[in-house]
Amino acid sequence: MLIVADTIDQIKAKWDQVIGFWGVPPREKLISAASELGLGLVDLDVAYGAPASRHLPSAYCHIIRNCVDNAIALGPRLRHVIAATGREKCDAGRYAAWLVRQETGVTVEVTENHEQGTEPRAPHVCEARGSLKARVVRIMRSIVHPLDEVESEASKLARCAPTHGFWGTPPHPIGILDLFPETTHIFGWTRCVAEGAAADLTLETDVPVDLPIVFFSQGFCPKGSLAHYLAQIHRGMHVDIHEGINAAIRAKIEAFIRLTSSQEGP
Repeated sequence: MLIVADTIDQIKAKWDQVIGFWGVPPREKLISAASELGLGLVDLDVAYGAPASRHLPSAYCHIIRNCVDNAIALGPRLRHVIAATGREKCDAGRYAAWLVRQETGVTVEVTENHEQGTEPRAPHVCEARGSLKARVVRIMRSIVHPLDEVESEASKLARCAPTHGFWGTPPHPIGILDLFPETTHIFGWTRCVAEGAAADLTLETDVPVDLPIVFFSQGFCPKGSLAHYLAQIHRGMHVDIHEGINAAIRAKIEAFIRLTSSQEGP
């Protein structure tokens, strides 16, 4: 049901029509739309290399830009859009829904998701040993496809003591996550998604007191206020990224991980 691809051209080459979504709409809406229309679901938050549509200012959240650029690049292949807005996403998600509707003429269904963790989608993945990038990607895919029993048990068995933490949304570019050790635990909005509670501010701001954590925010995202504040009051570092990972940002993260690793016990 969830379409997994690396580029917008791959999507166009394989599917005549698709349903797009962003954020974490209520899962029943995604499943219902996919079943009713008989189409696959494309996560428009993901960077597929779509051409820049130029409908958004350069000083703007890159994740929202992905949503708009992907939708416009898909053109007539985009049959329907389910757009998360409100507390689960942001006002920018609501504005993007309006913009996509204007540019494409496609039906854009605006939703708000106030689930509070009644159906965890990726239990234990946030605390499992393994590639941070792979785990974050799996959490986001769990919006459509929750972990099955085998995956859930495997992630439970892989739970580890943390040496570091990553707090925030899946970043653009996601390659920044390759800088983190396999013993990194996941916090913030990504953890909220894993636990089926994307709008839960209490869970989003709940972090361990003594764990070295990188608090990430996408450039021009309001969540930067949370990331900055939490980094100040905890043993953390705030990283804000807009266009890409430059040498200074990479060095900053690598130094933080290296220095805090040397302070860990045996």
